[in-house]
Amino acid sequence: MPHSSVDSNRDHDDVVGADHVSDPAESAPEPVPLAASTPVDPVIWSGDTHATLVPVIRPSAGESEDSSEESGFVRHLAESLRHSWQTSAGEDAAADWAEFEADPHPLEEEAEETATEALRFEFDSRTAPITQIQPLSADPEAPASHAATPAEPSQKTPRGWLGTPCRSSRDPSVQSSGARLILRRVIQQPAPATGQMPMIDYLSGSLYENPQEVEEPCEAEELEALSFVLDLGEALFRYGAGALEVETSIIATSAAFGMKNTDADITNQSIILNWAPDGKVPYSRVRVVRSWSANFRALSEVHGLVTDIAAGRYTRAEAQRELAEITSEPKPYPRWAVTLAGAVFAGLFASYTGAPPLDAALGFAAALLVLAVTRRLTLKRVPEIFALAAGGMLATLVALCALTLGADITPSMVVAGGLMILLPSVRIVSALQDAINAFPITAAGRLVSSLVAFAGMTAGIMVAVVLADRVGAPQVEVAEGITRIYHPVVLVCLVFLTAVTAAVVQQAPYRLLLPTGAIAACGFMGFYTGELLGFGDWFTPLLGAIVIGALARVTALWLGAPQLVVAVPAMMFMLPGLVMFRGMYQIAISDAAGLRSTGLYLLFDALIIITAIAAGIVLGDVTMRPLTKRLRSNERARGRRR
Repeated sequence: MPHSSVDSNRDHDDVVGADHVSDPAESAPEPVPLAASTPVDPVIWSGDTHATLVPVIRPSAGESEDSSEESGFVRHLAESLRHSWQTSAGEDAAADWAEFEADPHPLEEEAEETATEALRFEFDSRTAPITQIQPLSADPEAPASHAATPAEPSQKTPRGWLGTPCRSSRDPSVQSSGARLILRRVIQQPAPATGQMPMIDYLSGSLYENPQEVEEPCEAEELEALSFVLDLGEALFRYGAGALEVETSIIATSAAFGMKNTDADITNQSIILNWAPDGKVPYSRVRVVRSWSANFRALSEVHGLVTDIAAGRYTRAEAQRELAEITSEPKPYPRWAVTLAGAVFAGLFASYTGAPPLDAALGFAAALLVLAVTRRLTLKRVPEIFALAAGGMLATLVALCALTLGADITPSMVVAGGLMILLPSVRIVSALQDAINAFPITAAGRLVSSLVAFAGMTAGIMVAVVLADRVGAPQVEVAEGITRIYHPVVLVCLVFLTAVTAAVVQQAPYRLLLPTGAIAACGFMGFYTGELLGFGDWFTPLLGAIVIGALARVTALWLGAPQLVVAVPAMMFMLPGLVMFRGMYQIAISDAAGLRSTGLYLLFDALIIITAIAAGIVLGDVTMRPLTKRLRSNERARGRRR
């Protein structure tokens, strides 16, 4: 079919779609004879029952035929996106309305889509003047094109192809609503990124919040100050502090010495310290912690030193001398006292789990032997896994030898008491704290070392079981039920003494021994309440650990020590030593896959209980933070001068 031509102004009005459009129903056109030389606008095919109005768009005035090949919709959409939909400026639209053959189906759907696009995209007042389309002539002899006359702006709402009102592009309230507003919010550029939070802001809510600057370091002392901060972090790490405690201590100390542009990265057993002052050459130092020491007294003293530095009571030189004194002082308890306290702990723990006096006495003897041998192996620099394997083998051999000689004992209780003192409980709690406080690599490193310790003890038990089986020793019945045989009041006393002896083994300061025992007794009350309520083996230790964690934070702040120093000895009575021995023994003696699976399940059960205990301690500490702000300020105000 031939193309029809229309006036450019009328075509432009069709493209805009937001102004006056004549209703085809108002003037009924008569059929026009089909002739190739007669242009019609629009074409009405009278010879077909499905004839319809076929709109054809021609380029507007001022545009060439070549520019009509481009899509006006795409060009205006790109302009709108580039200017973030703030303005509607654009050029006149150009498109071709191609004729197409009459379709047996009506074109209402296509008309609806065209009207929708006309509603969504509008143009500003800088476009060509708006003209009104002349009604179709009913006279077949009428000319093909009609001269357009300028139309006055009308106050009536313009109507679209389907007779529906069109949005007015001149109304600001309309421009900020509807689909265009939604598209603007979706496509608009994202907000500019915020600046990096200063490292000193990480101290918010901690004990070292708002450290006071003591001195501004000169260039000659900058490297010495960095070395001191690394020494401080290394001491905290070696004595068992968590990664969060080490990081906050480093940031507070650096800020107090005038080095606020300091960043610390703690990964497993290395500390990376970077200082990048404005306008100066940045410095970076690395320190690797290669040894560990159970010295809660030194950990408490270093914690107090950091508190004094943050409060502005020490210069760098004074703090350096103080740290050297702390690290060079001997431990508060001699080796023989620590060994004796460990043996007493084993006997008390066996009694707490339900062992009669004979079993508790054998547990005491086994612990003495285990601690003496493992200490000698440690001094010879034997790897930890082999030292713990030797300890597990000796504890199991003592119990099996007594059973072979006819003693009426429960070997699992004897071995559990001997193994409890060897458990890396400090590392387990610190690892869980690091995992919760977003130090996953450090937590993974400590957990792996703890698993190596468990593997060493399991290997020792397996060796002892194989040797005892060769000499004809009877097998241990690990499935027998064990219940506590003492009154709850006696159990409270046993838990109190157990916590005190565990604190002595960890070299806790004298002032924390009795408070640690009292907190353990309170934790046992929560633990026992959970048992009476039937909360189960996994949730009951969590209740006791929450009580211990909350009270340990209050006590530690009052006495000037980290929460870890009080919480770890107080929670020792809840550790599943008996379940661990049963799982290890099942793996060692069984040849069937079913029994080994049972042993693995018991070890997994023990791991879940240990995780619940550590998580409960951290939860109790976090719960009490909002309630201990006054204690934090009091601790910083008291000071500590040696």
